[in-house]
Amino acid sequence: MNKDFTSFIRNLFIFSAIIAIISFVLSITLLKDNFPMVAWILLAFFFIATLLFHYGLLKSSKGDPKKFVRYYMSATGIKLFVYMLFIIVYALIKRTEAVPFLISFIAFYFLYLIFEVITAQRAFKKKSE
Repeated sequence: MNKDFTSFIRNLFIFSAIIAIISFVLSITLLKDNFPMVAWILLAFFFIATLLFHYGLLKSSKGDPKKFVRYYMSATGIKLFVYMLFIIVYALIKRTEAVPFLISFIAFYFLYLIFEVITAQRAFKKKSE
């Protein structure tokens, strides 16, 4: 396995573990009554989505720069579409839990987005040097 990807997996595990610990603490303290149990599934969902997205980024970064840009743009669009579909389906099925779910989804989305951007910048900055 590629050294960059192995390092990314390790960092993603650490990042996800920190988020899981914070989520657990919030679920038994401040958000005791409003913490959606589906948040644990969301955590796994974002972990897998981030892992797959970054793997594709690393694969597409080898060779033609145009290929990387096409992958990044199309993968981001597909990822947003899947996220939106996931939100809509869940909100329609579980209307009573929709608001806590959406808040959790948005929080995880932004946390993992920040992680993805920082990690990608570091990885591709190293390659350009």
